[in-house]
Amino acid sequence: MITTKSAPGRFGVAIVALLAGLLAVFMIAPAAHAAGPDPSTISSGLKDGDHFYVDPAAGLPSNAVDAIRGAVEKTSSVYVGILPAGAVTSQSQARTLLTSVRKDIGGKSTILLMSGKTPFGVSNIKGVDVDELLGRAKTSSSPTDNVISFVKLADDAATGAGLSSSSSSSSSSGGSGGGVLIGILVLALVGGVGIFFYSRKKKQEREAREAAELAAVKQTVDEDVTKFGEEITDLDTDVKLLGNGSDHLQDWQRALDSYERAKMELAAVSRPDELRGVTTALEEGRYALACVKARVNNQPLPERRSPCFFNPQHGPSTRDVRWAPPGGVVREVPACAADAEAIERGFEPQTREVMVDGQRRPYYDAGPAYQPYAHGYYGGFGDVMTGMLVGTMLGSMMGGGGWGMGGYNAGYAAGAADSDSGSDFGGGGDFGGGGWGDFGGGGDFGGGDFGGGDW
Repeated sequence: MITTKSAPGRFGVAIVALLAGLLAVFMIAPAAHAAGPDPSTISSGLKDGDHFYVDPAAGLPSNAVDAIRGAVEKTSSVYVGILPAGAVTSQSQARTLLTSVRKDIGGKSTILLMSGKTPFGVSNIKGVDVDELLGRAKTSSSPTDNVISFVKLADDAATGAGLSSSSSSSSSSGGSGGGVLIGILVLALVGGVGIFFYSRKKKQEREAREAAELAAVKQTVDEDVTKFGEEITDLDTDVKLLGNGSDHLQDWQRALDSYERAKMELAAVSRPDELRGVTTALEEGRYALACVKARVNNQPLPERRSPCFFNPQHGPSTRDVRWAPPGGVVREVPACAADAEAIERGFEPQTREVMVDGQRRPYYDAGPAYQPYAHGYYGGFGDVMTGMLVGTMLGSMMGGGGWGMGGYNAGYAAGAADSDSGSDFGGGGDFGGGGWGDFGGGGDFGGGDFGGGDW
């Protein structure tokens, strides 16, 4: 005999399902919000990068970076930020992000943030309609060309250069039209010369800033190499007392070889990404030295683990501990025995600090120049850094997308394929309405494909 549920029974099941769905939404929403891009990092990048910021995890090719940066540098009020695909997933998230970025930047501006190929932008400049400009800029299958077109249109609209001149030209004589043309050519020539010298100055300033950052990171790595050499020297007598046993001598030789390799690679470094090889050699050497120390003290050989997160000079970690950066969420991080005990007793670990703008900061909050430094120490241990760096400056720059980027200034070839996903360069939804302060323009970004090709 087949039985059916009564209406009250079915109603009870529906209520339970509804409550379970609401609970899932409330549990997922904070996590999604926490994983969003950091507004302060974006606004700082826009101000320090000549109105242009690109998240390394966005996978943008270097030629596209140079092309978009060159277009933005020619404007005075247009800002462009490139974020990884999926970094911004909703209009509410975009509204919060853009409001914070706009507040940090200040002044009159048109801001375009690309989450993959999906734009989220707004302007507080009279006469700049973001929706209209996105539609007019959609002329190519290349997202790079369309972004550059948008930048030029937004700048023209802000300066009045984009206004139609058909009405005035109809009342002008042929002679006056020729004079206007000559005037435009003269202005274009003068403007081109000015832009050339301005761009060259900005390039020189950027190169000087990058050289200073490289010098600072090289100094940090040099300190690590020196300390490792001192630890080797301290063990020299103990190793000799062990005699000619093959095991400890093999570990000892590996430590010595790693030290020499680190010194040679450091001396040859000319770009930030080359520092990764130095810290990789130090990580290998420190594990070999830890094995030597264990044999000297008749202790079991240490497990091959990633270095201590708080200070890679401490050598291989011994276990994971739960820790949270100031204002961040709790996560599992590998720590040496001393730092693990300090945290579990409520004390601060001995964090590796470096000088940034005259202040000492933890290396994981010292900026993109330290990405290769950290990569060399931890990149060989899978995704160990993905959870460790959430909420830190390095974590926001890497986007949690692994360590295949090759380091700061190493190019963006890896991950370029990811930029092909998400064909919409539009579809932003309605950004008009209240809650935007002095932002004008607004309106619907429009949907459709804004260049479904490669960057």
